[in-house]
Amino acid sequence: MSLAGSVISPTRRQTSSSPYSAALDGAPAARARLAERLESLLRLRADPTDWIEHNLWIRDKQRRIIPFILNDIQRDYNQYRTSADLILKARQEGITTFVEGLWFADCLLRPNTTSALVAHDLESAQKIFEIAQLFWARLPEREKARAGRPNRDNKREIAWPAIGSRFWVGAAGSGRFGHGLTIHNLHCSEVARWTHPEEALVGLLQAVPAGGRIVMESTANGVGNHFHTLWKAARDGEGRFIPHFYTWHEHTEYRSDPTAEQVEVWSEQLRRVGMEVRV
Repeated sequence: MSLAGSVISPTRRQTSSSPYSAALDGAPAARARLAERLESLLRLRADPTDWIEHNLWIRDKQRRIIPFILNDIQRDYNQYRTSADLILKARQEGITTFVEGLWFADCLLRPNTTSALVAHDLESAQKIFEIAQLFWARLPEREKARAGRPNRDNKREIAWPAIGSRFWVGAAGSGRFGHGLTIHNLHCSEVARWTHPEEALVGLLQAVPAGGRIVMESTANGVGNHFHTLWKAARDGEGRFIPHFYTWHEHTEYRSDPTAEQVEVWSEQLRRVGMEVRV
């Protein structure tokens, strides 16, 4: 057969009913669907809160397992978070859990991601890791299938070999945590209570590459410690970190409407000192 005889004519190619021609005919629609999926994935990577609220579950203070719906403080932080944040906060406002959710989501939505959370002691590290275990246990099967079976050979680590991502929780000062790692997402919790924060942070911060994200947070623990020094610098616009401050009364769980009896007692006390009461 001559070479010319092996060439398919334009007319024949257009009228062919082979599976290949059917695929070509559907290519624009397939490309559009692929572009839509990619656009959705990029949006989730930039702000995974919708993914978090639809896929993750947490244990609340009443020991119930409930969907992870962001509270007011978590939503505020999400709106203003940057790639290098320093957070001074009250207790149990949900900042640690929210950052853990962000890092967990990034591991699953962005292959080859390493997220690390560093607590101030081993007991706290275990509690933080249990939150991640619940994330995975209650994750919908479709999301688990996309990530693949995790490898949990190491204590307080979840690794997904199929997508190359790792989620790791450790304690400050416990060996050389983070040594030799590239950490794309780093969360240092209760830094004001770390025993030797300057020494521990040197290696951890060096492990975060350009484009990585760092969150350091703590409740107050006196003045003069390393976290206090970092906070003052960030507050004054010095250094790389952006300061965020969340007081106890900003959390809705710490507020309640007074009872009628309380209003009556307070009103009487105000009247006794000559102040006008307006209800």
